[in-house]
Amino acid sequence: MTPGAALVTGLLAGLFGSTHCVAMCGGIMAVLHGQVPRGRDRLAAGFHAGRVTSYLLLGLTLTALGMLPERMLPAAAAPVMRIALGALLLLIAVYIGLPGRVRDAFGELAQPLTRRVMPLFHRLLPADRWEKAIGLGLLWGLLPCGLLYSVLAASWLLADPVPTIAMVLGFGLGTLPLLLGGGLALARMRSRIRTPWLRGTAAGMMALTGVLVAAGPWLAHQFDHSAVQFLVDCVSP
Repeated sequence: MTPGAALVTGLLAGLFGSTHCVAMCGGIMAVLHGQVPRGRDRLAAGFHAGRVTSYLLLGLTLTALGMLPERMLPAAAAPVMRIALGALLLLIAVYIGLPGRVRDAFGELAQPLTRRVMPLFHRLLPADRWEKAIGLGLLWGLLPCGLLYSVLAASWLLADPVPTIAMVLGFGLGTLPLLLGGGLALARMRSRIRTPWLRGTAAGMMALTGVLVAAGPWLAHQFDHSAVQFLVDCVSP
C-alpha cells in the first residue's frame, strides 16, 4: 500500500470513527482537559502528542511482527496478507458507514474497562507540566479501542514502516477535530460528521481502497485500461 493511500485511509478512519472515540473517551477527555491549569491551555496538546505516540509505537511494533511472515515465506505470505488487509479495510468501511447510535453502542462496551484504568490517570493529575501531560497522553493511547485495534491490525498486515507511520498519523490527525473540540463546536462538528451522505462517501472511498488493495493485481491484469491501472497504482506500490 502506498504511503499516500495509507495516510488518506487512516485520516478517514480517524475522522469518521471519532464519534466512537467521543462515546468511549468523552469522560477521560473531560477529566484531562479539566485538569489543565487556567491560562495554560497549550498543555492539552501534550495529551494528544502522547496519545498519537502510543499509537505509533504500537503500530511499528506490529509492523515489525508483520514483516516476519514475508521473510520466512515470501512467496506465500504477501498475497494472503494483501487480501486480508483489503478485507480489513472493507470492515472499517462498513463500520464508519453504520448509524451513529450503533457506533456509540460499540464505544460504550469498553467503558467498564476504561473506568478501571482511571486510577492510573489520577496519579499524574493535575496536568500542570508538559511531561505529565505527555505521560497522560501515552496512557490514553493504551486504552482499549476497537477502531484503533483495526488500524493496528492493518499495520501488521502492511508489514512496511513507512505506510504504517502514514496510516497511524492519519488516524491520529483524523481524531483531533472532535477530541480537541468542546462544547458547541464539538456538537456542530459531530453533527456534520454524522451526515449520511458524507459518511457514505467516506465509507465508499474506504471500501474501494479495500477492493483495490485486495484485488489490485488481478484487476490490472483483467482490465487493461488506463483508469483501472491509475486506481491500482494509487494504492499499490
